[in-house]
Amino acid sequence: MYNVMLVDDEEEIRLAIEKKIDWAELDFNVVGSASNGWDALDMALERHPDVVLTDINMPFMNGLEFSKRLKAELPDTKFVILTGYDEFEYAKEAIELAVVEYILKPVDSDELYQLFSRLKVRLDDESEKRRNLENLERYYQESFKFFKEQIPEATANNLIDKSLEYIKEHYKDSDLSVDKICSYLNVTPNYFSTLFRKQTGKNFVAYLTNLRMEKAKWLLENTDEKAYMIAGMIGYDEPNYFSYVFKKAYGISPSKYRQQRGN
Repeated sequence: MYNVMLVDDEEEIRLAIEKKIDWAELDFNVVGSASNGWDALDMALERHPDVVLTDINMPFMNGLEFSKRLKAELPDTKFVILTGYDEFEYAKEAIELAVVEYILKPVDSDELYQLFSRLKVRLDDESEKRRNLENLERYYQESFKFFKEQIPEATANNLIDKSLEYIKEHYKDSDLSVDKICSYLNVTPNYFSTLFRKQTGKNFVAYLTNLRMEKAKWLLENTDEKAYMIAGMIGYDEPNYFSYVFKKAYGISPSKYRQQRGN
């Protein structure tokens, strides 16, 4: 059974979509829903959906930006864009994200059923290919066990050390991403993400967010910079988004945090 996530800032739309078709009949399971891109990203990194059906216009992080960030972490995820726009202003960016389907609001039950029927065929095909590759890889691993012995653990540690140093130097860049780091290290996103989580205990987004929040706390405690300036200094283009992430992390807004610390 494949996992689906629904992302739309209107709760009644999410509930309506969830009830429109018999998901189990199509071999899908709705594992969660979210009202904005940031919450959706957190949830998706935890639940690893096979398909995400997402609206475009949402608070804090729109559907395309959310899809871009999630795809960097989970490249195999399929995206279906849910939109009220009967036009192609987002087409170019969506194509670059490898969006597999569009569906217009209001959502039609038959159209939704047909869409996920097509996705089921595609996912089954990819799953079969993946199994074949895994079997082939298992064969070679069993036949050439010495190969793994030729890759010392020090190499992996060195790779992660370089990535952490890169993050430390570039956390202020708003466009810092897994793709950028992988380009610098000359490794694939899948390999890097698996290794990074194994070595640090966190995914890349969580690690970067934690680092930025620690820097934000230090700046709030030790400087007189306004919150909107601090946002830009730690890699957030949108001050409101910075405030949202900070409050989510510490349960308090940046301004109130500073007041409590007496700065």
